[in-house]
Amino acid sequence: MRHYTNLILCLAAAFALYGCSSVEDVHSVIPGPIVLTADAEQVRCDGVDAVGFTVTVTDEEGKQQDVTKYAEIYEAKSKAAVENGIFMTKAEGEFVFYAVYGLSLSNEVAVRAVNDIPELPADPQEDNTSFRHRMLLVQHTGATCSNCPRMMQSLKTLSADESYNGLYHHVASHSYNGGLEDAAYSEAARNLSMVYNTSNNYPMLTFNLTSTATGTDLSEIRAQIDQLKKDKADVGISASAKLSGDDILVNIEVKSAVENDYRVAAWILEDDIYSIQSGMSESWHNIHDNALRYMAGASSQFSFAGEKVGRLAQGEKAQKMYVIPVEDNWVADNCEVLILVTAADANGNYDIANCALCQIGETVSYDYK
Repeated sequence: MRHYTNLILCLAAAFALYGCSSVEDVHSVIPGPIVLTADAEQVRCDGVDAVGFTVTVTDEEGKQQDVTKYAEIYEAKSKAAVENGIFMTKAEGEFVFYAVYGLSLSNEVAVRAVNDIPELPADPQEDNTSFRHRMLLVQHTGATCSNCPRMMQSLKTLSADESYNGLYHHVASHSYNGGLEDAAYSEAARNLSMVYNTSNNYPMLTFNLTSTATGTDLSEIRAQIDQLKKDKADVGISASAKLSGDDILVNIEVKSAVENDYRVAAWILEDDIYSIQSGMSESWHNIHDNALRYMAGASSQFSFAGEKVGRLAQGEKAQKMYVIPVEDNWVADNCEVLILVTAADANGNYDIANCALCQIGETVSYDYK
């Protein structure tokens, strides 16, 4: 945590706010960490796009309590207060925020304001909400997994089947053996597999953001796809992606066909990674495609449903943007962006509603039926 030169003034202001409020209006200062969170990591620097903040504390029973309306939130460099917990700007760059609650300081949260935004393609059918549906297939694998070529072969056969290859997008999550001798390994893959491959079986194929799984048997994989496929998607996806310096910029628009609460995530995949595959029987087994590199929009290390875009009525649109730094071990020219939109079920749990693949330097339009 930075040492702020005006810390005393900030704390005094917070204390004055706290002290002038009645006991009925203000929570007592609760022991436990003061946590500041933002509902987005990026914002367009147009003075209109906004990031909202939430401040929580842990009570005596270990429960998180929302105290946002009793806290003060500041931008670290200017020391300016964030009014109503909402930040907007016309200046490009990184902004760092912290909160004061009672006499305690929170963690810092960084938000990046971006001007170089990829342009979205025009919507060719504004009144249409009939979208093609695609599910997510996650291949839990690794280059040192001697049985994994059997799954690779099943997925290759599946991808050549025209009655199935338009029903899904496929991610290779290289997490086996901690990434030893595996150039396609990533921490993102490790985190994903820790949640959805809890049995630690390799190879394994999971479907959407659930632990529903199959082995390598192609008929079993087809049967699971048949069970999950939908005639129409609840939401459509339009996106554009570009390389800007050392960052991948992703601009996403979603359009609802069914009213619901939606979230959006963007995953970076990389193709053509060479890593010798244990158990290989053909040379193509050593070339790894769709390898998961990064998950933007993860709300925590083990929560991957994406960032909120809110509740959308039928036909309503919302946008989300991501700035993803290119890591040293990636080949940016071989990367692509998988956009995932998740929707809430009756219990408030989020699963894949639709997904789309966008090449860097290109756009993807709404896929109408």
